[in-house]
Amino acid sequence: MRFTRASVGLGVSSLFALGCGSDKVVGPASQITLSAAQATVLMNKIGQFAPLHNQIAWLADSANLVIKSGSQVDLILVSTNLAPGPFYAVGLQRAVQLTGSSFSTFNLIAFDDPSNPTNFIVIDGFNSGTGAPPTSTSGNFDGPVNGYLFHVDGSTLASWHAALGTATFTGGTPGGACSGFQSSAGVTCALSDLTVSFSITAAFQDAGPPVSQTAQANLASTSVSGILLSYPAP
Repeated sequence: MRFTRASVGLGVSSLFALGCGSDKVVGPASQITLSAAQATVLMNKIGQFAPLHNQIAWLADSANLVIKSGSQVDLILVSTNLAPGPFYAVGLQRAVQLTGSSFSTFNLIAFDDPSNPTNFIVIDGFNSGTGAPPTSTSGNFDGPVNGYLFHVDGSTLASWHAALGTATFTGGTPGGACSGFQSSAGVTCALSDLTVSFSITAAFQDAGPPVSQTAQANLASTSVSGILLSYPAP
């Protein structure tokens, strides 16, 4: 390769710029706002895998309240052998008041590339009570909590179900009303952070072509943006 005086000068200038601070590493944004196209793709993918498990079959119907155009999703530092990441996540809580009893469900929905997600981690929790709906839950997988990992590539779908490990959910203080929410039967929607931690030490593939028999994933206690749906006593 022939180097000219101009090209050498440009190279020296570039090195000088790097030495003066332009070598700053730029990583993924800590929070992004979903576009309409991104929200549509995410919901279509969730619609593909949610029916695989009874515990999250309803997710395809409710997730569109938290995953929509203009929604904010947070970067989470999850480690997993499913994919390199980065992963973003949102939280979805449901608080149901019954006559003399109550229950709450908690969901973390995590995904990689928001514009073309192929890998998802969904953690689901449940707790019941006799007074106001519970605001937290924790325990072992296949108990009060469940964990799932999914790989969705076109029409190809692979699924793993967590068998070993634990998870903890803690709901935050409800904030303002959800934008554009249309209430029915007294149901309310409020912005509410969800704090989640989990350790999936073994998840076994239960659907799709063989990819990897065992999957793992871990997340230290992390707060993500989300919503709380509150259902009054009938």
